[in-house]
Amino acid sequence: MKPAARRAGWGALLTLALSGCMGTEPDKPKPRLEALSAPGGDFAQTRIGTRKVLEFALRNSDAGFKSVETLKDIAISVSGSAVSLSHTCPTSLEEGESCLISVIFQPTDVGTMSGQLRVASSNAEEGTIAVGLAGSSVTALDPAQGAVVFSGDTSTDFSVSVGKSVKKTYTVRNVGNATDTLTISGPGADDIGWSFTHNCGETLAADATCTLDVTFSSTARGTSVPTAVVVEDAYNKDYGRLRLQPVGIAQ
Repeated sequence: MKPAARRAGWGALLTLALSGCMGTEPDKPKPRLEALSAPGGDFAQTRIGTRKVLEFALRNSDAGFKSVETLKDIAISVSGSAVSLSHTCPTSLEEGESCLISVIFQPTDVGTMSGQLRVASSNAEEGTIAVGLAGSSVTALDPAQGAVVFSGDTSTDFSVSVGKSVKKTYTVRNVGNATDTLTISGPGADDIGWSFTHNCGETLAADATCTLDVTFSSTARGTSVPTAVVVEDAYNKDYGRLRLQPVGIAQ
């Protein structure tokens, strides 16, 4: 099966399988756990020293029905070596509401990983739904492939006095074993008080670096949140991408 077809199949299987696991009454729609990342629950080959993220949405579906019970007592957990969890989910979801779940794989040793993402609710039909997680961690990608990471300081706090400016420089390194092709974006003309430049080309050789500069110039007290800085390549495209969210605080 071609990679695109395999990824599409993952999403369809997860949606169909998981939507049937939770419910309220037979004539009402059932909460759904949907894979937002194309690979579903598979982290695939992951180089040690990098970080991959799989993203899911938990939704209490209205699906055109007149009423849906509140999904109650939501509890989310993950298992698996070098796997961690981040989510925006409250303890309950009303009709039509959704929340985001991120599962992070950041291996430090060579080997294989298997685990589960588990979502429980006190009024779900099956009690708990689970998605299998899998991946392998390696010291070198085979076949050879570029893989970029942020190297060094990744702090995103741009606190400054009114009328002053603060600048941060972020370093991007290709830790893969082949030249990488990059797509880079960041704060733009609509982000008042912010500027963004970089010296990265369209490609970055293995073990090479380039830098991104973000500057916040404050004009009034308050908090400013601009467009995020995003670095994307083939390796991390489906796994959360490299993303930093600057936050400017003028005092």
